[in-house]
Amino acid sequence: MSSRIEPLSDFDFLASFAGEPGVFWPRWCLLARARFEADGACLLLQAGQGADAVRVVAQDRPSSAQRVVQSGVVPSLGKFNAGGVHVWSPRVMVLSMPGSGEASPQLWLVLLDAIGEDTEGVARELRLLAETYQARRRESRQSEQLLTLREVLDLGLDMGGCKTMLEAGLRLCHRVAAILGGSRVTLGWREGVDLKLIATSHGGRVAQNLQEAEAIVRAMDECADQNNEVSFPAIAESRAVTREHQAFSRSHEDESLLSAPLRDGEGAAAGVLLVEREAVTGRWAEADLERLRLACDLVAGRLEDLQKRSGWWGRRAWRALRASAAKWLGVEHTGPKLAVLVLLLTVVCLAVIPVDHKVSAPFLLKTDSALLSTAPFSGYIDQVRYHLGDVVKKGDVLLTLDRRELLLEEANGMATRDSSEREARSYEAENKLAEALMAQARVRQEDAKLAIVRHRLAKTEVKAPFDGVVVEGDLRERLSAPVQLGEPLLKMVQLRDLTALLQVDERDIGFLGQGLKGEVVFASRPGEAFKVLIDRFEPVAEVRSEGNVFLLRVQITDPSQDWWRPGMSGIGKIVAGRRSLLWVLAHRTVETLRLWLWW
Repeated sequence: MSSRIEPLSDFDFLASFAGEPGVFWPRWCLLARARFEADGACLLLQAGQGADAVRVVAQDRPSSAQRVVQSGVVPSLGKFNAGGVHVWSPRVMVLSMPGSGEASPQLWLVLLDAIGEDTEGVARELRLLAETYQARRRESRQSEQLLTLREVLDLGLDMGGCKTMLEAGLRLCHRVAAILGGSRVTLGWREGVDLKLIATSHGGRVAQNLQEAEAIVRAMDECADQNNEVSFPAIAESRAVTREHQAFSRSHEDESLLSAPLRDGEGAAAGVLLVEREAVTGRWAEADLERLRLACDLVAGRLEDLQKRSGWWGRRAWRALRASAAKWLGVEHTGPKLAVLVLLLTVVCLAVIPVDHKVSAPFLLKTDSALLSTAPFSGYIDQVRYHLGDVVKKGDVLLTLDRRELLLEEANGMATRDSSEREARSYEAENKLAEALMAQARVRQEDAKLAIVRHRLAKTEVKAPFDGVVVEGDLRERLSAPVQLGEPLLKMVQLRDLTALLQVDERDIGFLGQGLKGEVVFASRPGEAFKVLIDRFEPVAEVRSEGNVFLLRVQITDPSQDWWRPGMSGIGKIVAGRRSLLWVLAHRTVETLRLWLWW
């Protein structure tokens, strides 16, 4: 059993404690373990039916929760009545504890190997401590977090002094978290048809691509689609759909969620404010919903104004262009009028005979059937039996490593093993069982060492794993040179499944897509063209001195030739569709001029 604590001093400390639950409940578990003279104590929270709804609130030591789970008492917690002491097994005792309010989930104290007397009396003392602390916490929240008229005015003044959307979002999240006692508050705002996370009370901006951020956005979308407040667990008489809120709560220790829409001037949900609260703190009440609704209605207009003035520069430029065009196109439907005019001019300029638009790009011949051989252990190169470019067969020895040191190790190991085996037999003959067993253990140890040495001896010959060509690793000048474990030695490729890797200029990558056809010509034989097909369109940018290029893999549909080798280069042309002749001749010049004249 671990070292004991002073029950009296802990009782006095907890009786007047009003701090955070993360400090109270572990100390409370330590006191319970001491009072019951138990070997472990763990406080569990049950927010629903089944073992999956049980969470660990506190424990007296890191291993107590695991021991409770192993005891098998967790699935049976729902069978115990609220109140009283229950003996589940000779080694496990269960006490029901009060929650933090009428809507709070059930708490269970599980004791391991409890041998204390007067269990009912001790249980009453522990419940009294827990009820006193929770009442003190409720009173503190009610007195410190009630949203009064003055706080409403302060929130409005605070938001009025913000200059950017991010600053306003941060202030709103922190203020609402303090008012409602939430563990985290997140603000989302609609951009187009999607909600984007703007700010959170846990550190400012929110990464949009995280799994947790996506779950928050789904919960916000659920609130925005209904244009109504959503809470989980649901407040009485609420008919809102809470499926996404419930999923988020289940994946975050059964947190309580409350979300409210931020409506624009037309009454639509322009944003959502999502508040999270820890399960042990208690569920949401109607008063919390009213306070959050009042706060959202107060700040929605200010946030909408900041969003319009601090949007993306392209959107602001479009609004400025539309305002300038209104002088000569009229103030009504200026955007559609301008778009139609530009479209008509473009159609007139490009109304010519269509031809094939071919995207030209250099290529390299590649193969996916390649193998990089590495050193199986640290040693020295003994023989090299290949040259770069040699065609080898499967099983051919490419190089060998020095075997002399390994052979000496093998001979030494065999001698040591024989000596240990003779000692074992001698001890057995003298009826010295302990010494005989030790000698036999040394024999097995030497057998293991010999197995390692013989395994390395088998690896001293590096053989070709398949028919192919050696393309990298000229080791002829490194005879007797040392090599380290895992050091690359040579690279082999197979002369099959060859593909062409196009190096497409970034200005042309937008014209290509999967399924397009074309032709390639090798630099060594420009008179022969081979048909190709884009079978996998996965462009990856690569920065080079002459500019950015995208690597595009194409399949050569014509039969392969014996003279093809990986690394050969040439020029490929892909038919990217039918375009007007004027566009084919002038699009490169137009794009270059646009870059030069842009300012």
